[in-house]
Parts: sequence; structure tokens; C-alpha cells
Amino acid sequence: DIYNIIYKIIEEKSFEKINILLKNITKDKTLVNYKDKTVFISASLIKVPIMLCTLNEICDNKISLNSKLNINSKDILNDNKCFTSGIYEYKVEDLLTWMITESDNSSTNVLIKFLGLDKLNKYFKKIGLIDTKLERNMLDDEAIKQGYNNYTSLNDMYLCFKYIVNNSILDNKLCKFALSILYKQKINNQIPRYIDDISFAHKTGGLDFLNSDVGVFKLNNQFYFLGISVYDTPLKEGDRKVVGEISKLICDYLKKIIIKEYSYGTKM
Repeated sequence: DIYNIIYKIIEEKSFEKINILLKNITKDKTLVNYKDKTVFISASLIKVPIMLCTLNEICDNKISLNSKLNINSKDILNDNKCFTSGIYEYKVEDLLTWMITESDNSSTNVLIKFLGLDKLNKYFKKIGLIDTKLERNMLDDEAIKQGYNNYTSLNDMYLCFKYIVNNSILDNKLCKFALSILYKQKINNQIPRYIDDISFAHKTGGLDFLNSDVGVFKLNNQFYFLGISVYDTPLKEGDRKVVGEISKLICDYLKKIIIKEYSYGTKM
């Protein structure tokens, strides 16, 4: 039983807080639910709903993927890996792609500045993300010291990915675009860490003593959502290995179930 397998790991990691959610999106069926509605600090997971809000502006014909946003030198953070020195105008498509695939914080802050906190938070609530809240920019240590942070839950992340996969938000073209850049994720040290035969469309997050990964993958022509978050870890860098270990066990379990179902002449 998959629960017994996961509980064994959770017991071994009793010093950490762990949330896990596994759902068959195609059938809207919950397979594993361990504290999916627990609200935690989102770190870079917040970039997924920020992407959806930006794409909603495109869907409403307020901007396009080719629209260019002006930035200034102060918008470019010290961890910048994407912006070219001396260039202060970038396409929305580039900013979205960097925000997701590189988890670029400068691109994220430019989009937050363009959209505004109020519009973003209203949009989150509009699409049913009851636990997701944006209170600060990326890498804003001063805001954190003042008690501001960004929050979400695995259930909210599931909704984001379900909307994208089912084309039940925005329009089909924009959902396809969103999924395509999630598949191009370059940070693969959590869910896909020990898996090399499945493609994941996902987004990671991490801060001191916490890390998370959420996303979707296909097995037997059905979409599955997997989200895992760990926090209050003993090590400052978090525990990305345990996310990888649990993900590998879950995927191996699903493959066995699929094989078993087919052996009995039925499909999952």
C-alpha cells in the first residue's frame, strides 16, 4: 500500500513537516492526501499563479506575449542570470519563461510590479486559490523581517495544474503555452531527482529550512499531479533528497498498478 510506504519515510523524518498530494487529474481522484490543505510559505511556487494571472491579462487582450515591459537597473536583483547588461526592455514571453524555467526572481518582480499585488491576490481568489497569498516581492528580506511573506497549499497548487491540463482556464493556446514552459523546467533536483523515464511539468520552491516541488506527469495517457513540501528541516538547505525519494516510490508504485490493471484486462 502506497500510504504505508510513505508513512514509513515520514516516520523516519519525524523531525520534518511534510505535505504530500497525489491525484489522478484525468479522473479527479485523490490517491494520496497528507495534509494537502496545510498552508505553508510558498517560496517560488507562487510563480505558478503569477504566471496564470499574467496569461489572464493576455487572454483579456490587455497585453500579448510579445508585449515589452520596461524595467530599470533597480529591478535586476543580485542573483540575476537572465537579464543582459544595458538592456531594459523585455518581452512578456521571455519574463514568463525565465520566471518558471530558471525560477528567475528579477523576472518575477517585474511581473509583480506590472500587475500589482492587489490584482494578483484578487485573481488568486477568483480562481479558487483560498490559501495562496502574495505579500512581498522575491528576495525582499526586509519585508520578511516585518512579517510579510507569500503562502500557498498543495491543494491550491493542484487547482493551478488541473486548470492548465484540462484547459479550463484562459484559453487552449495559453494553457498549452503554460504547460510547455513548465515542461522546460531546468531545476530538477526534487521530484525528478531519481526518475529518468518520466517527463515532469513542474515548479520548485525553496528557502532556508524548506523546499517544495509541484507538477504533473503522464502515465498510461492519464495526467497525475504530485506535490510535496517539506519545511522546518534540520538543515538550512532543506531536504530535496526526501522529495526525490518519495517521488520515486510513488511513480514506481503507479507503474506497478498500471501493469497489474492491464494484466487483468482493465485500464486504470
